[in-house]
Amino acid sequence: MMYEIRSYIGTRKVQEDAYGGCMTDNGMFVVVCDGIGGSAHGKESSQFTAERLTELFRTEYTGNFPHFILKAAESADTEINEKYGGRCGTTAVAVHICSGELNWFSVGDSRLYIMRNGRLKQITTDHNYGYVLELRKQKGLIDEDTFRREMNRAEHLASYIGMGGMDIVDLSLKPFLLEKGDKLLVTTDGLYKSLTEDIIYDIIYSENDIFSAADALRNAVMKCTAPTDNTTFALIYT
Repeated sequence: MMYEIRSYIGTRKVQEDAYGGCMTDNGMFVVVCDGIGGSAHGKESSQFTAERLTELFRTEYTGNFPHFILKAAESADTEINEKYGGRCGTTAVAVHICSGELNWFSVGDSRLYIMRNGRLKQITTDHNYGYVLELRKQKGLIDEDTFRREMNRAEHLASYIGMGGMDIVDLSLKPFLLEKGDKLLVTTDGLYKSLTEDIIYDIIYSENDIFSAADALRNAVMKCTAPTDNTTFALIYT
């Protein structure tokens, strides 16, 4: 079991992504964060969150990942909100692997994918306004005209660390059993907004090892001719 992390600033002036990772007797922990663009202290928020969650896992984790990660994320959320007054924040997606079992946590629109049986499948949900609108429409709280009118703001984040009480999170309540050969991708939105999921899959599948696959993914983003966002991802081979 191993992981490789790559990061690329893209065409932005500031790198607001951050990451952390460690291997301990309690397993592997990896976290990727994306500071909210266009707001003050997005870079500081993502760096603080990635470092805090990684350090807490390294020094305090003894078991029960859902309880641990939710408490750690809530602590980071409170601290960032109190320091910056809710003006900034960060997405986060964290994974823990131990004895062939996967646990995860996410908030915002950074993603976790699993590559298995010839396909790349998104495990997490994007916590944006579009997701909220879909839920409201399904429950009959808004009509179709309102839904279509509001969808122009679909990508606005609906939940993130630093908002002072995360509204929506993804949290694995029981471990997901991994199979031999599974590959995981933990990424900020810069990757999947630059490359299609089919291209991402083909790049990972075509490379012989995790190091060349990680390099190839980053190089593919760097070759994009359109403006690109900050991109940070972790590849995990089980």
